[in-house]
Amino acid sequence: MSGKCTGCGRTQFQVASDAKSLGLLQEFEGGVYTCCQIVAWADEQSAAWFDATQEDSHPADIVTLRPEVDSGEIEAVLVPVRLRKPQVPWYRKF
Repeated sequence: MSGKCTGCGRTQFQVASDAKSLGLLQEFEGGVYTCCQIVAWADEQSAAWFDATQEDSHPADIVTLRPEVDSGEIEAVLVPVRLRKPQVPWYRKF
């Protein structure tokens, strides 16, 4: 690929940078993935990071909406829990 790709419009150096950030540089250089695939995944990753940082900037009360639950629908569930490990027989002698 010389110059810019006609599909994604990025140079080889830009795609190599994206591939390195995705951990796919060897696969890109080996021809496993095309530059257009790498660019699409890098753009998707970048958008996901941007959305996550935007969500982190909101107060927790606004982001977390607690569902209203009718008290008649709640069922108690009991789960047996082993609280202690059995003692080793030779340890009890000391």
